[in-house]
Amino acid sequence: MIHKNIFKTMMAMSVAILLILSACSDEFLDINDNPNEPVNPDLELLFPTAQVAYSTVIVHNTRLGDLGTLGQVYESTDSQYNFTGGTFDNAWDEFFTLALVNLEQIIASAPEAGLVAHGAIAKLQKAYVFATIIDIWGAAPFDEAVNGEFAQPMWEDGATVYPKILALIDEALAELGGLAEGDPVPSSDAIYGGDVDNWIKMGNTLKLKMFINLANAGDASAVSQIEALANGGNLISSNAEDFEFLYGNTLAPETRHRWHQVHYVATKTYYMSNSLMSRMIGERTANGESFGVQDPRLRYYFYRQLTDFDPTSTNAIVPDDFPCFGYGARYEDGTTWQTVCAYGYQGNGYIGRDHGDGTGIPNDGGARTTFGVYPAGGLFDDNSAKTVAQSDGTGAGVVPLLTYSMVNFWLAEANLLYGANTGSTAEDHLREAVASHISKVLAFPATAGVSTDPTFEPTQAEVDEYVNTVIAQFQTPDTSRPLLASAEDIWAAQFQISLFGNPVEAYNLLRRTKLPVALTADIAPNSMAIIPVNTYPRRLPYPQDELNTNPNAIRQSETPWESTPVFWDTQAYPTRFDGN
Repeated sequence: MIHKNIFKTMMAMSVAILLILSACSDEFLDINDNPNEPVNPDLELLFPTAQVAYSTVIVHNTRLGDLGTLGQVYESTDSQYNFTGGTFDNAWDEFFTLALVNLEQIIASAPEAGLVAHGAIAKLQKAYVFATIIDIWGAAPFDEAVNGEFAQPMWEDGATVYPKILALIDEALAELGGLAEGDPVPSSDAIYGGDVDNWIKMGNTLKLKMFINLANAGDASAVSQIEALANGGNLISSNAEDFEFLYGNTLAPETRHRWHQVHYVATKTYYMSNSLMSRMIGERTANGESFGVQDPRLRYYFYRQLTDFDPTSTNAIVPDDFPCFGYGARYEDGTTWQTVCAYGYQGNGYIGRDHGDGTGIPNDGGARTTFGVYPAGGLFDDNSAKTVAQSDGTGAGVVPLLTYSMVNFWLAEANLLYGANTGSTAEDHLREAVASHISKVLAFPATAGVSTDPTFEPTQAEVDEYVNTVIAQFQTPDTSRPLLASAEDIWAAQFQISLFGNPVEAYNLLRRTKLPVALTADIAPNSMAIIPVNTYPRRLPYPQDELNTNPNAIRQSETPWESTPVFWDTQAYPTRFDGN
């Protein structure tokens, strides 16, 4: 694909620029009187810098990466929700001072330079960044944001900003639709390589994502808009058209996916989610439930550093050798082990952590299951069971931002939950969503330059069996089994699995639908999640740095993040979400 080839040539330069801007702010500020209005900017240089910035914020462990614990696709002690106003300062700062500053400069400079496509594509990316900000914080400056005339920009609530974002998308799409053959496009675009058709599909897909949120809030006109997009709206229509950011594989300059950086070292940042691994293993889950078949993506998502961790064997690792952590140990045989030590162990070497587990972190970096080849560019699990290091895998991972599988999951949601006529049934959308995502994941090692062992690759028959099992469960839910009790939950569980590489959308899904169900200790003693001590965050706390310097920011006390959802989050939260 064009954008992948361009990416290989642009990645080192753009990451280096990003590091210079973020680490040397004093020098950068000395260059111009107004950092928001640089002199004679090179628009081709600004494109990849902005793209690196907003993509990396989403997965970086000190930015928004921890939202994966809120979306329950991986875990850490953050699943106790011990956030403060300063927790997400860096994410907010880099969205505005690195991503949006550069995008606004492109938008401002493009008309005079006769670069209509550059400006329109920057507007679409600006819309994506602001939609993300509103979805997770609920309010932000918009009209006065990133404007040198407003040192302390006025904040606006999300319900006011959303229509403005949609109008910005329409403006950009109209500009792209009016281009003449031969009009210049951004050659440094690290995502689509300046492919206008793909950017138009990205813009329409972003509108679909936003209208899904609005439909959830009861906006009837949003359902009509979804129907128009579904029936000829020029959406992302294949994996090849995904709006995603691909990383490089070098350490100097550092261009690897952030999860490879922080997991292919001795001390690791996250734990893999016990509930997610157990769903994907398919052999057993909490309460003895079985999904019947193994997820074909299992060996691509997770790499086991141990494979012979068997508490019933003679040579077992015992509590004296491996400190206890986690709640609700589960394995193939019996109940005695659970009373000995509460390991976060799934059997066959899958060692993770339960959601809500606030216990300390032992010296288990060489034992816990870690990120595999998708999306982090790590290792494919071929049973080699080694302690991973920087040299393992390539780090050439991906951040999936808006994808073909998301389109189909959203259309299934619109059909299933909001009664939209999407041109196909919810079942057909679900089948295509699951199958296309599996295809994407299974093809990814070649993209990342990571080798696999064909012995352990799933066959097409195994893929078909898995997809057919999901559809059969969707068609005939089993109300006697909490994890398989409704078609909605089966759809949401598959959507959650597919969002392993996008913590923001995983968090959005769980807040929007309150699905999928994750069993907690009050429902099942042998559960894979416990109720955390604190309230589930309805949104992120407003950044403390912004509150300290901007008197026009909405005060935390006016809209407490623990109890005030974003405007489209209108459903009541079940008791399983909140603290004891």
